[in-house]
Amino acid sequence: MSPKVGGVKILQVVLPGDEVLQFNPDGNRECIFIGPGLRWQENIIFATRSGVLKKTSQNLYYIDNHQKRYIPQKREFVIGIILKKNSDNYIIDIGGSEKAKISLMVFENSSKKTRKEMKPGDIIFGQVLVANKDIEPELVCIDVFDNSVGIGALPEDGIMFSIPLHVARMIVNPDNSFLLTISKRIKFKIVVGFNGRVWLKAPRQSDMLAVMNCLLMLEVMPLKEAEWNVFRMIDSFSVKSRN
Repeated sequence: MSPKVGGVKILQVVLPGDEVLQFNPDGNRECIFIGPGLRWQENIIFATRSGVLKKTSQNLYYIDNHQKRYIPQKREFVIGIILKKNSDNYIIDIGGSEKAKISLMVFENSSKKTRKEMKPGDIIFGQVLVANKDIEPELVCIDVFDNSVGIGALPEDGIMFSIPLHVARMIVNPDNSFLLTISKRIKFKIVVGFNGRVWLKAPRQSDMLAVMNCLLMLEVMPLKEAEWNVFRMIDSFSVKSRN
């Protein structure tokens, strides 16, 4: 039986070129999704990078490794920083090798008269619409019904910091209760991008620092050990704030 951590099954260690899954075109197939590190070709899914093959409860397969630079993937949600405005687009840093862009018209209720105005340094939460090695990534901040559904410009009264990509994927998994454990002591709002960036807001600065350090524990500790140390970490920042 495959080990399961935070609702994610750990399947096997793979290398580039390894065959991960194979399907019979005439047989019954389960509906699956493939994520970073995998490629579909002629009913076979191959690994494109080395790492640990994992599967979520929603049948999403992906390869997890300690990659530092983000490689944009279509439909992933990311946090970007506005760099400048260029004609009808904003140029955005999403942590990849290439800068991304987003049209001024892909915001909720946006028109030529009411389009969103942002300035360099503003933080934005969007979804990758185009991810191709030959062209720059493109983001969008609305769904197919032209609704923002929680994506768009993020408020200025929060803090943003970075975590490893594998940690970001771990905590956005709906089966992972780590954030719920933290919320038993601290009320906070959080936005996590698949590019390893986190936007966080809490009532007090000490609360934000406590949550940030709880998440950073996942870089050096297994999930269970980090959960055991959550309240100790939060209490340590509560003592510092009183002194």
